[in-house]
Amino acid sequence: MLHALDYVIIVGYLVGLMVTGVVLARKAAGGAEDYFLAGKKTPWWALGASGMSSNLDAAGTMTIITLIYLYGLHGFFIEMRGGVVLPIAVFLAFMGKWHQRSQVVTTGEWMLLRFGQGWQGKAARYTAAATYLIITVGMVVFFLAAAGKFLAVFLPFNETTCAVTMAVIALVYTMISGLYGVIWTDVFQAFLIGAGAIYVSVLAFTYVTPELLGQWPGNNYNSIVPMVGEGVTTIDMDAIRSMSLRVDDPVERLAWMKRHEVENYSPFLLFLIFWAGKGILEGLGGSGGSAYMAQRFYAARDVPTVKKLCMLWTVLFAFRWPMVLGFAILAIHLGIGEQDPEKILPGVLTSELIPIGVTGLLVSAIFAASMSTFDSTINAGASYVVRDIVLPLKPNTTQKGQVYAGYVASIGIVAAGLTLALLFAEGVVDVWVTIVIQLFPAFLIPFALRWFWARFNGLGFTLGVVTGFAGAFALTFVDGPGDFGWGEQVGVLVQNGAFTDVFILGSVGLCSLIGSLVGTLLAPAIETATLEAFYRQIKPFGLWPRAWKDDDKAEHRGDVVRLIVALIWQGTTFMLPMTLVLHMWAAAAGLGVVWVLLGLYLLRDVQEEAPTVSDVVGGR
Repeated sequence: MLHALDYVIIVGYLVGLMVTGVVLARKAAGGAEDYFLAGKKTPWWALGASGMSSNLDAAGTMTIITLIYLYGLHGFFIEMRGGVVLPIAVFLAFMGKWHQRSQVVTTGEWMLLRFGQGWQGKAARYTAAATYLIITVGMVVFFLAAAGKFLAVFLPFNETTCAVTMAVIALVYTMISGLYGVIWTDVFQAFLIGAGAIYVSVLAFTYVTPELLGQWPGNNYNSIVPMVGEGVTTIDMDAIRSMSLRVDDPVERLAWMKRHEVENYSPFLLFLIFWAGKGILEGLGGSGGSAYMAQRFYAARDVPTVKKLCMLWTVLFAFRWPMVLGFAILAIHLGIGEQDPEKILPGVLTSELIPIGVTGLLVSAIFAASMSTFDSTINAGASYVVRDIVLPLKPNTTQKGQVYAGYVASIGIVAAGLTLALLFAEGVVDVWVTIVIQLFPAFLIPFALRWFWARFNGLGFTLGVVTGFAGAFALTFVDGPGDFGWGEQVGVLVQNGAFTDVFILGSVGLCSLIGSLVGTLLAPAIETATLEAFYRQIKPFGLWPRAWKDDDKAEHRGDVVRLIVALIWQGTTFMLPMTLVLHMWAAAAGLGVVWVLLGLYLLRDVQEEAPTVSDVVGGR
C-alpha cells in the first residue's frame, strides 16, 4: 500500500485533469471542428507533446518491460511491431503534410475526397469508420485491462473497480472538453511522464554493474546490432509459472532459467523485417494503426507545424525507452520478475528503492501515460461516429448537435470497451499481441494503396478491409498448428507449437491484399476529374499519371530520402539513451554522431513555406 503523501499526489493529479476538462469545456462546445480538431489553433509544441503522451500507456509499458527483461535490447527490435511507433517517421517524411493538406476532420471524410461522392466513396467512408471503431474498442479493452491490473496493486480496490474508475474519470473530462482537453491534459501529463522517466533512468544507471548484468536473463542480447541467422532464447514462461519453490540465490536462479529456455523468432532478421515492414506500412497507410495519430495532423495548421511536431514527438517519445530499461534493471537488482515479468512494474514501484512521495509521482506518471492514450482514443473514435455515421444519416445536424452526438458516442465507446475488458481480457501481453499482430494487418494494405495507386478504387478498399478482418477473425477459431496437421516446428511459420508473427502477419495481410485487388478489378476506376483534383491537392508520389507528377518530382525524391533518414534517426533517438543507461559508451558515441547529423538534415527544411489550400488545389 502507498503512503498518505503518495495518495495526495495521485488525487491531486486526478483533480487537475478534471479541472482542466471543465475549464476547456466552453471552447470545445463551439462546433465539430473545435470539439474534434481543437479549432486547428493548437501550437506545434502542444501537438507534439500530446502525440508523445498518447503513444504511452501502462499496458504498453508493462509489455515492453517484459520484453526488455527477457530479451535485453533485442526487446526493442521486437517492438518494431508496434511499440517503437515507426509511423512517426513516415509522418515526419511526408504523410503528415499529406494529411494536413487534406483539410478534413476524419479519414472517413477523406475517402470522399479520394473516391468521390458516389457509392464507392460512401462505401469506403463507412468501411473506414467501422475499421477505426473496431480498433478503438479493441484498444480501450487493452488499456483498461492493463490499467486495472496496474492500479489494483497500489489502491485499496480490486482490478474491476480500478478499471471502471479510470474509465469514468477519462470519459468525463474528455467528453466535456473534446480535443482541447485531450491535448492540454496531455501536455501536463507529458511533463509528469518525463519527470518519472528521468528519475527511473538515472536510478537504474547507478545500479548497472557487471555482476548485475550477469544475472540478467536477456543480457546476451544487449547489442545495438540485431541478430541475423539465429533466434533468441528466453525462459519458458509456463515452466517459470509452475515453479513450486522460489530460487533466491542469483547464480542458482540464473542456472535454473538456463535449463528452461526456448528459442523464439528464428531467424531473427526475417522476423525483424516483418515487424519493421508492418510498422512502416502502418505509416504508409496514414493510419498509424490508430485514429488519434492521424487526428493530430488533421488538426495541424500548416506544413511547418507538421514537421516540427513530428520531430518533437520523436524526441519526447525517447523518454519511454530508458524508462522501461530502467524498470527491468531495477527488477534484476531486486530479484523479481522471473515468475511473472508483467508484474515487474508494480513490483519495482512498491519496493524499498522508491522513496515515499516519489512512488506517488511515478504511479501518477504511469497513470498519466494510460489516461493520455485513453482520452485520445475516445475522442478520435467519437469523431468517426459523429462525422461518418451520424452526419451522413442526418446531414442537417447543427454544430452543437454534433458536439452532443460526440458526448453520446464517447459514452458508447467506453461502455463497449469496459464491458469487453471485464469479460474477456486476460494477459496484457496476449491482448496486445492480438491487436497489433492480428487486427492491424487486416486493414493496413488497403489503407496504404489508397495513397499510392491511382487505379485503386472504393470497392477495392472496402473488400480489402473486409477480407482482412475475415482472415483475422478466422484465426480465432484455429486452436493451433495441429488443426492443419503441422508439428511443433515448421520453419518460420510455427515455432514452439504456436503460430509465429510471420505466419499471422503474412496470412492476414494476404487475405487483405487479395480482397483489395479483386475489388479494384470488379469495379470501374474513379473518375479522372476526382483523381486529378485529389492529386493536385495532396501531391502524393506513386502510381499516378506521369503528366501530373512532372512538376512534383523534386518534392517526391525529397520525400523518399527523408523517409530513409527519418527511420534511422528515430531508431537512433530511441536507442541512444538506452546505451547510456547500460554504460555502453562506444555504442552511445557512435549513435550520438549519427543522431546529430541526421537530425540536422531533417531540420534543414522544417521552416519550409506551407502552401495554402487554394495554392495546392490550383496546382502550385
